[in-house]
Amino acid sequence: MTPDTAILEAALEQFALTGVSRTSTDDVARRAGVNRATVYRRFGTREQLLAAAYLHEAGRVLEELTTRVPDVGAGAAFDPAANVVTMFTEAVALMRDNRLLQRMLEVDHDLVVVGMTTGAADVLAFAADVLAQRVRELHEWRGTKPPADPHDLGITVARLIQSLVLTPAAGPDLSTTRSARHYARTVIVPLLLGAD
Repeated sequence: MTPDTAILEAALEQFALTGVSRTSTDDVARRAGVNRATVYRRFGTREQLLAAAYLHEAGRVLEELTTRVPDVGAGAAFDPAANVVTMFTEAVALMRDNRLLQRMLEVDHDLVVVGMTTGAADVLAFAADVLAQRVRELHEWRGTKPPADPHDLGITVARLIQSLVLTPAAGPDLSTTRSARHYARTVIVPLLLGAD
């Protein structure tokens, strides 16, 4: 583990333990086994550290997502619509079931929601790039013309997932795998692949 990764991991653990608002740079440095100056030198302010920690966790979630969703064209029975359904369902589950995220929301809900909405531009851009690439690959595999701007679709779906996870009570109900898969089939597949 690199020193930067150790600091980010320590920050996430400390945020989950005491909340973002009650975490100092000293707390993170102590947990990471470095001095405070090292944290400032590598990440700057606490807000910059928080943004970097969110991006780090998003990278971990997206990495896990790639292990759960088959590559485009994988296997003779590859089905693009099923791939989109799996991708959406697993993305929602990974965020909804993320122990760190859920603990941070319990401990410091308002600040974490702000960080994951108005402070999440880098995370959303990262997720949008991943989704846009998948949209391009799926259309190429199908031999269909991709949308004019796959990145717009990617950012739209990333923001939709963000909203669905942060405010689940507003609906639609995605509390079960079955309901999430149904929503993905009826809403997300046509959005990303076009109506057949």
